[in-house]
Amino acid sequence: MGRPHNRAMPRPRKGEKIRAMLSLRETTVLADIAEAKVRKDIETGLLAPIKSANVERLLFRWADIFVFAAVYKGDLLSAALRKKAFAELEGLMAPSCRRHFYDHLDAEALLAATLMRDRPSQLFGARDRLKLDDYLFIDIAKVIEDLAPRVDLYAKGLTHIEKKDGVLGGEAVFKNTRLSVNHIGKMREGGEAIADIIEDYPYLHHDDIEFARLYFKAHPVLGRPPRREESGNLPASPAGGGRRAQARQVGPSQPRARLV
Repeated sequence: MGRPHNRAMPRPRKGEKIRAMLSLRETTVLADIAEAKVRKDIETGLLAPIKSANVERLLFRWADIFVFAAVYKGDLLSAALRKKAFAELEGLMAPSCRRHFYDHLDAEALLAATLMRDRPSQLFGARDRLKLDDYLFIDIAKVIEDLAPRVDLYAKGLTHIEKKDGVLGGEAVFKNTRLSVNHIGKMREGGEAIADIIEDYPYLHHDDIEFARLYFKAHPVLGRPPRREESGNLPASPAGGGRRAQARQVGPSQPRARLV
């Protein structure tokens, strides 16, 4: 009898913190909306990221995933209604996630900030709908219901990976392994069955693989492959791996990943 393949990754242990800030690409991937729509509103001043003067990247909160999905999923909202939606949704967030909570932080503190909740889907108060006009509403409950599984999985997955100097050139790997998160994500995004991936990497859970797919989409691989001295020896696994895993491990070095 084959091993089951629907194991979920463990919940974050006490003390495992989730970073509070996300990149623009992470936010739009998790919201499943076009990045170009957000960039246009940033350029026109309609939308402002969470940003310190010394931070080069555009930063957003976990709550912004739900905001973006609510505002940008369709093309019905005018600029005036989008501006109104941003203001109204801000008031519905948990106080620890609102913009003013981060305004006083410098660049170092902003990047080191952690989420106050175990699950990002808990960042909005209980409310079913947001009225924007006489006959136009945003179904907030539906937005949260649709996105919560994907968003919470991604947040949990971040606690299961790490970056170390000298390991795959600093690329994200699953904790206590030398297995690239983007490598697994690329396999899954390319159509590899979860059962086949777990057969090769039996120490991975079902959710690890689905998280890796999202991480791969949110962190496109750019630049040159790592030098041999950066990538080190073969990826080590706590529980070994199948023949196909061993074949992959002796293949070419996996490319470096940079945050965009």
